[in-house]
Amino acid sequence: MQYLEKIGCWSLHVFCRTFLFVCFFFPINFAINCDFRDQTPCTSWTWTYRVCRRSFEFSTVPYIHSCAMNAHDTLFSIIINIASIDSISEVNMDYTITMYFQQSWRDKRLAYGELNLNLTLDNRVADQLWLPDTYFLNDKKSFLHGVTVKNRMIRLHPDGTVLYGLRITTTAACMMDLRRYPLDEQNCTLEIESYGYTTDDIVFFWQGGDSAVTGVDKLELPQFSIVDIRLVSKEVRFTTGSYPRLSLSFRIKRNIGYFILQTYMPSILITILSWVSFWINYDASAARVALGVTTVLTMTTINTHLRETLPKIPYVKAIDVYLMGCFVFVFLALLEYAFVNYVFFGRGPAQQKKINERLNKVNNERTRYEEKRLREQVDAYGNILLTTLEMNNEVMPSDVGSSVSDSRNSVMSFDSSGVQFRKPMAPRDGFSHHSLDRSAMRSRANCRLRRRSSKLKLKIPNLSDVSTIDKWSRVIFPITFGFFNLIYWLYYVN
Repeated sequence: MQYLEKIGCWSLHVFCRTFLFVCFFFPINFAINCDFRDQTPCTSWTWTYRVCRRSFEFSTVPYIHSCAMNAHDTLFSIIINIASIDSISEVNMDYTITMYFQQSWRDKRLAYGELNLNLTLDNRVADQLWLPDTYFLNDKKSFLHGVTVKNRMIRLHPDGTVLYGLRITTTAACMMDLRRYPLDEQNCTLEIESYGYTTDDIVFFWQGGDSAVTGVDKLELPQFSIVDIRLVSKEVRFTTGSYPRLSLSFRIKRNIGYFILQTYMPSILITILSWVSFWINYDASAARVALGVTTVLTMTTINTHLRETLPKIPYVKAIDVYLMGCFVFVFLALLEYAFVNYVFFGRGPAQQKKINERLNKVNNERTRYEEKRLREQVDAYGNILLTTLEMNNEVMPSDVGSSVSDSRNSVMSFDSSGVQFRKPMAPRDGFSHHSLDRSAMRSRANCRLRRRSSKLKLKIPNLSDVSTIDKWSRVIFPITFGFFNLIYWLYYVN
């Protein structure tokens, strides 16, 4: 059994050697026998094969093994042609870009000065060449397009210059400051860096300076406009050394038109709609309450829908300030009717009841006081003075003088048969003066009671008071909302 296994292994070994001899010997022999000095040109695939045979030696950076070379002899130029910016997401804080990413460097090991011809190699040859370890620092997700084949291009020049192009779609992180959203401007970058080689090995630079990035003028974004593009070359330091880095910075400005139609205008119209309740009659409770509740719920729905399209950030955005302001105006319009309803239907009857109770209490005290006074106002003969009867009949203060003057000349008696008038008698000086003083005091007390009653009656709300609240609201609410809009737009636009 072991003998058969040895025979099988030997047969496989012979087959592999024969296959390699057929694949490599005949092309090499053909290439060697090809005389490039002849007038008959050699085919480009022959040179391609020669280059590919050399690629087995390419395991290090070009010239890094040569002591005669300086550290910065290996230069890498980068060109980017932006095909499209597909999306910019505030929720995920990233953007997606499709681009043609081209790197160029010079490798003298691939030079072929005998032929002045550029060679375009198959994309599968890239696995046999030395390639830089370039990567995107802020990349989240990337892929190389592969329809119909991998979108990868390698082109060689006679002096050994290599052009390596890729068609890439990458999703890169973009940290956004949304405090002024949607009146904001954002700065998104694409960071290009070498993963393993330091600045002692390779150097990155933008080929052509500011013209290294093309295709920007053809981009059309639904919600943004590209304001500026800046290219930066820098060197970053880590514990493992200094690394080259290129930065492509996009400054984008958000288009406000979409948000005016979808957020600002509906909020303004709903706020104005809530003011219609000021023109509805105060006793139409169902209509005013329904209008107020509907506008409040609509503003809540708009605010909730907007929060779903934004990340959960700890600070307040510009759109939050505006929506909250509109919500406050709508809610105050609903509270205004609640106040009117309380004044007319709640506070009015309750206050009227309290006033009636106070008036009854005052009248009872007044009655008891007059009864007590009536018992005291009896003269020495057992008769009641005429001034006392006049005050009991609530004679006005203007009539007190005439009543007192009459009491000086006449008195009346009170017995079981009723009231009887007697003949005038000579007045008693001491008694008459005492009666006049007490009568004046009673008159002043009655006047004070009447004034207190009139003040209490003035506090009772009536129809004109409720209408005044609505009239003032029709003016105050629009003016205040106008000032709010003026301050908001001046602050955030500038």
